Amino acid sequence: MFHASKALTALWRLTGLGTFSMTGCPPPPSSRLSVVYAVTVYSAYAYLCSVLTSERLTAYRQHESGTFQIHVIRDTNMGLLFVASTAVYWSAAAYRRQHVRVYTEHAAVVHQLFGSAVPAGRRAVDACYWVLYALLAAALSLDVRRYTGPRPWTFGAVYVWGHYALLTGNMQFAITVFGLWQCYRELNCRMRAGSAGRRRDFGLHEYGTADTTKMPSSDVPPQNMMFISVLEKVNLLAMLKYWSDVHWSITQIVSRVNNLFKFRLFVFFVCGLLHLMLTPYMLSLTILNEDIDILRYILECTLWFIIHILRVVLMIYPCALLGEEAAKTQILLGSYLNTKIDLFDIKKIETYAQQLAANTPEFSIYSMFIIDKQLVITLTGAVTTYLVIILQLQGQS
Repeated sequence: MFHASKALTALWRLTGLGTFSMTGCPPPPSSRLSVVYAVTVYSAYAYLCSVLTSERLTAYRQHESGTFQIHVIRDTNMGLLFVASTAVYWSAAAYRRQHVRVYTEHAAVVHQLFGSAVPAGRRAVDACYWVLYALLAAALSLDVRRYTGPRPWTFGAVYVWGHYALLTGNMQFAITVFGLWQCYRELNCRMRAGSAGRRRDFGLHEYGTADTTKMPSSDVPPQNMMFISVLEKVNLLAMLKYWSDVHWSITQIVSRVNNLFKFRLFVFFVCGLLHLMLTPYMLSLTILNEDIDILRYILECTLWFIIHILRVVLMIYPCALLGEEAAKTQILLGSYLNTKIDLFDIKKIETYAQQLAANTPEFSIYSMFIIDKQLVITLTGAVTTYLVIILQLQGQS
């Protein structure tokens, strides 16, 4: 299971976004103090956003000319950040008990699969998240010129905090899905090892036929060979039943995680779609209407575009990996049908395979569409189409 590092957990708790545990330890009981702290941090952020909104309304009453569209897009971006950060704070505080319950069930499955061992890959994932924070800090430092107005620090605080909360929400979802993916991966590895072990040990004992190189028939009485054959079939069915139950448990956790994150996923998807459209459009408008350092602004917009793409990747890529890994379990289970056993046992294995097919894990946004690799193509087509339409309208005007 992938866990957030202690540094990431401390950072999230300090900023009011870590109201549930994502460490290797069991989740702590519900704490009202952590929820109150998160509400306090969000209240300060909401107050700064209200001050900024009043400043922008005052500026619109003064009829800003020349760069009206640019200011509208910037204010739209601020509105998206506020909605996204509100969704992250609200979900973390309001559904804390549900999060704790899901992570407790997840920890039980992890202990069942891995025991006390810690899965590999944790440091690499943590390093990727710190790189994303570094890219965000670089983009914000290049974007200092936007912090204008009667009180520029207000704009800066809302702008920085909104982007930080949005990226953190994507990270928390990705860490959760990566943990579930690791469980499916470990389950499939054990099924492959079990299949290979049966082929190595005693030649599968199909209908009492043992591997003569390891177990000569002259040394084993016929009744013992029949007993070994029956025992092997019983162990096989028990093992397949165990793997099917573990797969079902992980799939149920996937369903609960999807229910917990579905509102945030909807907000993340809308924000990612609009940011990917507005960033290139903002670049063209600013170059045409403002006297700026073009190369620096192109670098800044390119960096923001990369960050928006990475946020979308954090939402789609883990879900696609999980779906592909979970689909392998049914294929591995079907490979056991090649074993020469009686019809009744084959029916049991087919029943287990049908149960796996009926409990396919998937992440969806309010059942409107499934989050998988196909969504990347859909999102790319939508962004390209709307961006071309916007640029054509701009050229006509």
